[in-house]
Amino acid sequence: MQNLTDLRFARGFFKNTFVTTKPEFFRLPKSGERDPYFGLPRTTYYELEKAGTIGLVRLRKRGNIRGTTLIPFDQVLTYLRGLGEEAK
Repeated sequence: MQNLTDLRFARGFFKNTFVTTKPEFFRLPKSGERDPYFGLPRTTYYELEKAGTIGLVRLRKRGNIRGTTLIPFDQVLTYLRGLGEEAK
């Protein structure tokens, strides 16, 4: 039988716990805030999308004006790793 710690990490059961897996997507940070994974502000993500570096995913119900913008984790990670390679 699994212990409580295994269940917590497997299911994200408790609030304020660290997740050991990376997400496929995460939400665009609110204005004035930074994302919890890379520490980048929302403006940076819009600039990266405009440059064609990453592709943001927008979810919106038909007829709604507002929706949710998601950021692909792997694309941002690839971009940041590329910056590290250029610096060498």
